[in-house]
Amino acid sequence: MREETVKIAWFGKHFGEEPPLVGKKDQGAGGIFFSGCHLHCVFCQNWQISQEGKGKEYSLEELVNIMLDLQKQGAVNIDLVTPVIWSRQIKKAVLEARERGLIIPIVWNTNAYESVGMLRDMEGIVDIYLPDFKYGIEEIGYRYSGVKNYPEIAEKAIREMLKQAGPLFTKKGIAHKGIIVRHMVLPNNIENSFRALDVLAKIDNSMHIGLMSQYFPLYHADQYTEINRPITFEEWKKVTDYMEDLGFENGWTQELDSSSVYIPDFNKENPFTP
Repeated sequence: MREETVKIAWFGKHFGEEPPLVGKKDQGAGGIFFSGCHLHCVFCQNWQISQEGKGKEYSLEELVNIMLDLQKQGAVNIDLVTPVIWSRQIKKAVLEARERGLIIPIVWNTNAYESVGMLRDMEGIVDIYLPDFKYGIEEIGYRYSGVKNYPEIAEKAIREMLKQAGPLFTKKGIAHKGIIVRHMVLPNNIENSFRALDVLAKIDNSMHIGLMSQYFPLYHADQYTEINRPITFEEWKKVTDYMEDLGFENGWTQELDSSSVYIPDFNKENPFTP
Protein backbone atom coordinates (compact mmCIF):
# COMPACT_ATOMS: atom_id res chain seq x y z
CA MET A 1 0.00 0.00 0.00
CA ARG A 2 1.50 3.35 -1.05
CA GLU A 3 2.08 5.66 1.87
CA GLU A 4 -0.73 8.21 2.17
CA THR A 5 -2.42 9.83 5.14
CA VAL A 6 -5.81 10.74 6.51
CA LYS A 7 -6.60 13.10 9.36
CA ILE A 8 -8.61 11.63 12.25
CA ALA A 9 -9.86 13.46 15.34
CA TRP A 10 -11.02 10.45 17.37
CA PHE A 11 -11.76 6.75 17.06
CA GLY A 12 -13.34 4.31 19.45
CA LYS A 13 -16.55 2.54 20.35
CA HIS A 14 -19.41 4.98 19.90
CA PHE A 15 -22.96 4.66 21.23
CA GLY A 16 -24.65 7.77 19.84
CA GLU A 17 -26.08 6.28 16.64
CA GLU A 18 -29.44 4.64 15.88
CA PRO A 19 -30.10 1.37 17.80
CA PRO A 20 -29.21 -1.12 15.02
CA LEU A 21 -25.90 0.68 14.50
CA VAL A 22 -24.72 0.31 18.09
CA GLY A 23 -26.06 -3.10 19.11
CA LYS A 24 -26.07 -4.09 22.74
CA LYS A 25 -24.68 -1.98 25.55
CA ASP A 26 -21.17 -3.44 25.36
CA GLN A 27 -20.89 -3.47 21.56
CA GLY A 28 -21.15 -0.04 19.94
CA ALA A 29 -20.33 1.36 16.54
CA GLY A 30 -16.67 1.47 15.60
CA GLY A 31 -16.53 5.23 15.22
CA ILE A 32 -13.79 6.93 13.21
CA PHE A 33 -14.27 10.72 13.18
CA PHE A 34 -12.36 12.30 10.31
CA SER A 35 -11.17 15.91 10.38
CA GLY A 36 -12.37 18.43 7.83
CA CYS A 37 -15.64 18.80 5.95
CA HIS A 38 -16.76 20.19 2.60
CA LEU A 39 -19.77 21.88 4.24
CA HIS A 40 -19.37 24.88 6.53
CA CYS A 41 -22.42 24.61 8.77
CA VAL A 42 -22.67 27.58 11.10
CA PHE A 43 -24.23 25.38 13.80
CA CYS A 44 -21.99 22.30 13.49
CA GLN A 45 -21.81 20.28 16.71
CA ASN A 46 -18.47 18.82 15.57
CA TRP A 47 -17.03 22.23 14.66
CA GLN A 48 -13.76 21.56 16.47
CA ILE A 49 -12.88 18.91 13.91
CA SER A 50 -14.99 19.81 10.87
CA GLN A 51 -14.17 23.52 10.75
CA GLU A 52 -11.07 24.00 12.90
CA GLY A 53 -9.36 20.82 11.71
CA LYS A 54 -8.49 19.36 15.09
CA GLY A 55 -7.00 15.91 14.63
CA LYS A 56 -3.90 13.91 13.83
CA GLU A 57 -2.53 12.43 10.64
CA TYR A 58 -2.51 8.65 10.28
CA SER A 59 -1.08 6.49 7.53
CA LEU A 60 -3.39 4.17 5.63
CA GLU A 61 -1.68 1.25 7.35
CA GLU A 62 -2.61 2.80 10.70
CA LEU A 63 -6.20 3.32 9.49
CA VAL A 64 -6.40 -0.36 8.53
CA ASN A 65 -5.16 -1.32 11.99
CA ILE A 66 -7.70 0.98 13.64
CA MET A 67 -10.52 -0.76 11.76
CA LEU A 68 -9.27 -4.23 12.64
CA ASP A 69 -8.78 -3.26 16.29
CA LEU A 70 -12.33 -1.87 16.55
CA GLN A 71 -13.60 -5.19 15.19
CA LYS A 72 -11.56 -7.05 17.83
CA GLN A 73 -13.11 -4.82 20.51
CA GLY A 74 -16.58 -6.05 19.51
CA ALA A 75 -17.80 -3.06 17.48
CA VAL A 76 -20.71 -4.04 15.22
CA ASN A 77 -19.54 -1.87 12.31
CA ILE A 78 -16.94 0.64 11.16
CA ASP A 79 -18.72 4.00 11.38
CA LEU A 80 -16.93 6.49 9.09
CA VAL A 81 -17.98 9.98 10.21
CA THR A 82 -17.49 12.88 7.73
CA PRO A 83 -15.55 10.68 5.32
CA VAL A 84 -16.25 12.39 1.98
CA ILE A 85 -13.04 14.38 1.51
CA TRP A 86 -11.04 11.25 2.37
CA SER A 87 -13.00 8.84 0.15
CA ARG A 88 -10.09 7.82 -2.06
CA GLN A 89 -7.84 6.91 0.88
CA ILE A 90 -10.68 5.23 2.76
CA LYS A 91 -11.48 2.97 -0.17
CA LYS A 92 -7.90 1.71 -0.27
CA ALA A 93 -7.86 1.14 3.49
CA VAL A 94 -11.16 -0.78 3.52
CA LEU A 95 -10.02 -3.08 0.72
CA GLU A 96 -6.77 -3.79 2.57
CA ALA A 97 -8.59 -4.31 5.87
CA ARG A 98 -10.96 -6.80 4.26
CA GLU A 99 -8.01 -8.75 2.90
CA ARG A 100 -6.71 -8.89 6.48
CA GLY A 101 -9.99 -10.12 7.97
CA LEU A 102 -12.40 -7.19 8.37
CA ILE A 103 -15.93 -8.58 8.10
CA ILE A 104 -18.16 -6.09 9.94
CA PRO A 105 -20.16 -3.58 7.84
CA ILE A 106 -18.83 -0.22 6.68
CA VAL A 107 -21.10 2.75 7.55
CA TRP A 108 -20.85 5.92 5.44
CA ASN A 109 -21.95 8.65 7.90
CA THR A 110 -22.24 11.83 5.90
CA ASN A 111 -24.08 15.06 5.04
CA ALA A 112 -25.52 13.81 1.69
CA TYR A 113 -23.90 16.65 -0.27
CA GLU A 114 -21.80 14.42 -2.49
CA SER A 115 -21.60 13.45 -6.12
CA VAL A 116 -23.20 10.36 -7.61
CA GLY A 117 -19.89 9.64 -9.33
CA MET A 118 -18.01 9.47 -6.04
CA LEU A 119 -20.71 7.25 -4.53
CA ARG A 120 -20.55 4.88 -7.48
CA ASP A 121 -16.83 4.61 -6.90
CA MET A 122 -17.60 3.48 -3.35
CA GLU A 123 -20.07 0.79 -4.46
CA GLY A 124 -19.11 -2.51 -2.89
CA ILE A 125 -17.06 -0.70 -0.24
CA VAL A 126 -19.97 0.74 1.77
CA ASP A 127 -22.59 -1.54 3.32
CA ILE A 128 -24.74 0.99 5.18
CA TYR A 129 -25.38 4.58 4.16
CA LEU A 130 -26.20 7.07 6.91
CA PRO A 131 -26.79 10.45 5.23
CA ASP A 132 -28.12 13.52 7.00
CA PHE A 133 -30.57 15.23 4.64
CA LYS A 134 -30.16 18.71 6.07
CA TYR A 135 -32.10 21.06 3.83
CA GLY A 136 -35.26 20.87 1.78
CA ILE A 137 -34.94 24.53 0.76
CA GLU A 138 -31.93 25.60 -1.28
CA GLU A 139 -31.62 29.10 0.18
CA ILE A 140 -31.42 27.75 3.71
CA GLY A 141 -28.61 25.39 2.71
CA TYR A 142 -26.68 28.33 1.32
CA ARG A 143 -27.36 30.52 4.36
CA TYR A 144 -26.28 28.00 6.98
CA SER A 145 -23.80 25.75 5.13
CA GLY A 146 -22.49 27.88 2.27
CA VAL A 147 -23.43 25.41 -0.49
CA LYS A 148 -25.63 25.75 -3.55
CA ASN A 149 -28.26 23.32 -4.85
CA TYR A 150 -28.22 21.27 -1.67
CA PRO A 151 -31.69 19.63 -2.06
CA GLU A 152 -31.05 18.60 -5.66
CA ILE A 153 -27.56 17.20 -5.04
CA ALA A 154 -28.56 15.43 -1.82
CA GLU A 155 -31.66 13.88 -3.39
CA LYS A 156 -29.57 12.41 -6.21
CA ALA A 157 -27.03 11.13 -3.70
CA ILE A 158 -29.67 9.45 -1.52
CA ARG A 159 -31.28 7.83 -4.55
CA GLU A 160 -27.89 6.37 -5.48
CA MET A 161 -27.30 5.20 -1.90
CA LEU A 162 -30.68 3.47 -1.84
CA LYS A 163 -30.00 1.89 -5.22
CA GLN A 164 -26.70 0.48 -3.99
CA ALA A 165 -27.60 -0.63 -0.48
CA GLY A 166 -31.36 -1.19 -0.61
CA PRO A 167 -33.67 -0.89 2.40
CA LEU A 168 -32.28 -1.41 5.88
CA PHE A 169 -31.58 -5.06 6.63
CA THR A 170 -31.03 -6.13 10.22
CA LYS A 171 -30.31 -9.47 11.86
CA LYS A 172 -30.76 -9.97 15.60
CA GLY A 173 -31.17 -6.21 15.93
CA ILE A 174 -27.90 -5.33 14.15
CA ALA A 175 -27.82 -3.51 10.81
CA HIS A 176 -25.93 -5.32 8.07
CA LYS A 177 -26.90 -3.40 4.93
CA GLY A 178 -29.14 -0.60 3.73
CA ILE A 179 -29.81 3.06 4.36
CA ILE A 180 -30.96 5.25 7.24
CA VAL A 181 -31.63 8.92 6.43
CA ARG A 182 -31.40 11.50 9.17
CA HIS A 183 -32.93 14.94 9.36
CA MET A 184 -32.35 17.46 12.15
CA VAL A 185 -35.10 19.98 12.87
CA LEU A 186 -33.87 23.58 13.07
CA PRO A 187 -35.59 26.32 15.09
CA ASN A 188 -37.71 28.76 13.06
CA ASN A 189 -37.24 26.55 10.00
CA ILE A 190 -40.24 24.20 10.07
CA GLU A 191 -40.91 24.67 6.37
CA ASN A 192 -37.38 23.45 5.66
CA SER A 193 -38.18 20.21 7.49
CA PHE A 194 -41.48 19.84 5.66
CA ARG A 195 -39.78 20.19 2.28
CA ALA A 196 -37.00 17.79 3.26
CA LEU A 197 -39.55 15.17 4.31
CA ASP A 198 -41.47 15.76 1.07
CA VAL A 199 -38.34 14.88 -0.91
CA LEU A 200 -37.66 11.77 1.16
CA ALA A 201 -41.28 10.63 0.82
CA LYS A 202 -41.02 11.05 -2.94
CA ILE A 203 -37.94 8.81 -2.94
CA ASP A 204 -39.45 6.10 -0.70
CA ASN A 205 -41.52 6.65 2.44
CA SER A 206 -40.70 3.14 3.64
CA MET A 207 -37.07 4.18 4.24
CA HIS A 208 -35.85 4.24 7.81
CA ILE A 209 -35.70 7.83 9.05
CA GLY A 210 -33.85 9.20 12.04
CA LEU A 211 -35.61 12.43 12.99
CA MET A 212 -33.41 14.47 15.30
CA SER A 213 -34.36 17.04 17.91
CA GLN A 214 -30.79 17.46 19.19
CA TYR A 215 -30.14 20.89 17.66
CA PHE A 216 -28.28 23.22 20.00
CA PRO A 217 -26.79 26.60 18.99
CA LEU A 218 -23.06 25.95 18.72
CA TYR A 219 -20.12 27.35 16.74
CA HIS A 220 -21.39 30.48 14.92
CA ALA A 221 -25.12 29.94 15.47
CA ASP A 222 -25.22 32.91 17.85
CA GLN A 223 -24.69 35.16 14.81
CA TYR A 224 -28.04 34.01 13.38
CA THR A 225 -30.83 35.18 15.68
CA GLU A 226 -33.44 32.79 14.28
CA ILE A 227 -31.44 29.66 15.14
CA ASN A 228 -29.84 30.85 18.36
CA ARG A 229 -31.97 28.57 20.56
CA PRO A 230 -33.06 24.92 20.80
CA ILE A 231 -36.27 23.86 19.07
CA THR A 232 -39.59 24.08 20.90
CA PHE A 233 -42.13 21.37 21.62
CA GLU A 234 -44.52 23.01 19.16
CA GLU A 235 -41.94 22.93 16.35
CA TRP A 236 -41.06 19.32 17.09
CA LYS A 237 -44.70 18.23 17.16
CA LYS A 238 -45.48 19.94 13.85
CA VAL A 239 -42.63 18.08 12.16
CA THR A 240 -43.37 14.69 13.72
CA ASP A 241 -47.05 15.06 12.79
CA TYR A 242 -46.11 16.00 9.24
CA MET A 243 -43.79 12.98 8.97
CA GLU A 244 -46.61 10.73 10.14
CA ASP A 245 -49.01 12.27 7.61
CA LEU A 246 -46.52 11.45 4.84
CA GLY A 247 -46.72 7.78 5.79
CA PHE A 248 -43.27 7.25 7.30
CA GLU A 249 -43.45 4.31 9.67
CA ASN A 250 -39.86 3.05 9.91
CA GLY A 251 -37.21 4.73 12.00
CA TRP A 252 -36.62 6.65 15.19
CA THR A 253 -37.29 10.04 16.77
CA GLN A 254 -35.18 11.55 19.52
CA GLU A 255 -36.43 12.79 22.85
CA LEU A 256 -36.99 16.53 22.70
CA ASP A 257 -34.49 17.27 25.50
CA SER A 258 -31.71 15.19 23.94
CA SER A 259 -29.47 18.03 22.74
CA SER A 260 -27.01 17.97 25.65
CA VAL A 261 -26.51 14.21 25.28
CA TYR A 262 -25.07 14.50 21.77
CA ILE A 263 -22.69 17.46 22.14
CA PRO A 264 -19.11 16.18 21.93
CA ASP A 265 -15.93 17.88 23.12
CA PHE A 266 -12.96 16.82 21.03
CA ASN A 267 -10.55 18.32 23.54
CA LYS A 268 -11.31 15.30 25.76
CA GLU A 269 -9.72 11.90 25.42
CA ASN A 270 -13.24 10.57 24.81
CA PRO A 271 -15.33 13.40 23.36
CA PHE A 272 -18.61 11.70 24.30
CA THR A 273 -18.08 11.37 28.05
CA PRO A 274 -19.88 13.87 30.33
